[in-house]
Amino acid sequence: HGESDKPIWLKGVNCTGQETKLQNCIFNGWNVHNCSYDNTAGVFCFPNKSAQLRLMGGSAANEGRVEIYIGGEWGTVCDDHWDIHDTLVVCRQLGYLSAITFHKNGYYGEGGGPIWMDDVNCIGGELRLDNCSFSRWGVTDCSHKDDVG
Repeated sequence: HGESDKPIWLKGVNCTGQETKLQNCIFNGWNVHNCSYDNTAGVFCFPNKSAQLRLMGGSAANEGRVEIYIGGEWGTVCDDHWDIHDTLVVCRQLGYLSAITFHKNGYYGEGGGPIWMDDVNCIGGELRLDNCSFSRWGVTDCSHKDDVG
């Protein structure tokens, strides 16, 4: 990746893989190092090909009906068994720090397309909604009146 003239901020970084941000890993302290620029790290990331999420129908970017993109098509998530743990995972995946509440019964309006997920059961530590247990993609007994938000 080559040398850089930017400040070296971290040394001795130790991550478990569950962190959502690099600063949540263990490290020696901000700007505490004896590194030269030939000791800097670089990364190469694989594109994210798993499910994408968005919130639709809310009055702000941080609220709305949960929609998930699978196989080139946006669809919704059923509210069966949905709880605050599931909401926390959605918020985390979307880059928010925490979850406040959730709404069932199509509160943010009925979506369209397939209902991709039903019987979602997150423990709360998952990084992505598709890491939680659920029935199977597209297998549901719900209608869009049951879209969660």
